[in-house]
Amino acid sequence: MTTPLISVAFDGPVTAARHSPTLAGLPARFRTVAGAPDADILVVDGTRPDWPAACAKADAVLVDRPRAADGEPQRHARAFVDLGYPADPAWTAELPRIKACLDDTVSVVESTVTVTDADELPDGLLSQLTMVRALFGDIGTLTPSAVTAGRGYLLTASVGTTVVSLSGTVGPAGLVLSTVSQAERWHLSLHPPNMARPARLTRFASDGRQTARPVFESSRRALWRGIHATLTGVGAGAPQLATALPDLAAATSVLTGPHPIVR
Repeated sequence: MTTPLISVAFDGPVTAARHSPTLAGLPARFRTVAGAPDADILVVDGTRPDWPAACAKADAVLVDRPRAADGEPQRHARAFVDLGYPADPAWTAELPRIKACLDDTVSVVESTVTVTDADELPDGLLSQLTMVRALFGDIGTLTPSAVTAGRGYLLTASVGTTVVSLSGTVGPAGLVLSTVSQAERWHLSLHPPNMARPARLTRFASDGRQTARPVFESSRRALWRGIHATLTGVGAGAPQLATALPDLAAATSVLTGPHPIVR
């Protein structure tokens, strides 16, 4: 059976530079084309204020690094979003087990994301919010403990009997997430979304320590495989833009203020 080939266009050199290397590793699934009218999917730079307008012109779209923007984003089944770390195959494979250990007893979820440039802090927070939402659904209101413009943030929230702590800072890129409950403790360390270095995912319980089998695939490659599956109807799908909009709004409001803790 021949794998359907999906054509991809970019709205500019920034999105092309970020995604072309990944697509080059999936030649049986994707090909790049010069113009958006000829493409099955358009990759849009979400840091541009007018990105919703670009989405409206495409049959299918991937929003890269989404931000609050002018206009209402497109809400249909063919609008995808690059959330970075949540597409990591090690995280998605073990997510049901991690979620199951966070029962009605007191639990703690803590995550720290490090970005190479302060402009990427909203991307890091959006990744963290998406991963926490995968564990609990709606996490309610985030309480800023410290938000320093251009340097980092520390946010907390309570979900039932679980305490959530999210922090971000500038440095070598990566994300760490730990969960602690009475039954188990999980520790996840992820490399940047464009790197195929396997995540380190370890479970600690009364029967000892277990380390997940390494998966040599980047988050971005897993994302594009999911997009191909959604557009062709074969396999598991990719993250949808509409489901990420609440987290996008939360990340924007917390990091851009105004509130008295921003300094």
